[in-house]
Amino acid sequence: MSLFGYPSMVAHFHSEIDDWGRPLPPVQTDRAAKVVEEQRLIRNARGEEVQIAYTVHIEGAIPIGFDDYFFYVDQLGAEIRVDVAHYEVKKYLGTDDVKKVIVYGRGKRV
Repeated sequence: MSLFGYPSMVAHFHSEIDDWGRPLPPVQTDRAAKVVEEQRLIRNARGEEVQIAYTVHIEGAIPIGFDDYFFYVDQLGAEIRVDVAHYEVKKYLGTDDVKKVIVYGRGKRV
């Protein structure tokens, strides 16, 4: 585990919703990211405390939702699936330009 994070390629699976409100199959996109493996408690959007194990930092503006998930390979070669528990969109100071998206999630080995 890395408390400072390490660069990694993550596979982002994002699903859109069709015109009738049904979820479409997720589409995979490979993205460069920094992954931090650290267990801690955070507060989600509803104010509940949620235990997370992974933080994924992705540069730029990307679409994200709570149905999304990420796959990545850690330094030991294990494939990890990270489900989104909470996310933040960080912007450059004083602008609406998105700097990065931080995804907090629970993970499990696949």
